[in-house]
Amino acid sequence: MQYLVFSYGTLLLSGVQESVIGRQIAGKPDRLAGHRKSSVRDGDTSYPNIVSAEGEYVDGFILEVSEDELARMDMYEGGLYTRVKVTLESGAEAWVYRA
Repeated sequence: MQYLVFSYGTLLLSGVQESVIGRQIAGKPDRLAGHRKSSVRDGDTSYPNIVSAEGEYVDGFILEVSEDELARMDMYEGGLYTRVKVTLESGAEAWVYRA
């Protein structure tokens, strides 16, 4: 089974994809309405995040991954992020990670 993940941050970096997923995924551009980019701190490090924001949007990419790859992404995002289901501008339903 394949899963769709909307990524807007570090999971778009080829090195992170190789390390976490085990391969590079070009992805398909899409947009998440009703949100804006933000950041979240973990110790001294700041990471990309999204927050609800009426009338705004976040550009990103849809990554199609297997169940095993999704589990690896969950481990990478750790306790800092929660995976939630969203509907993108294209109408696709995808998972997204947000703090």
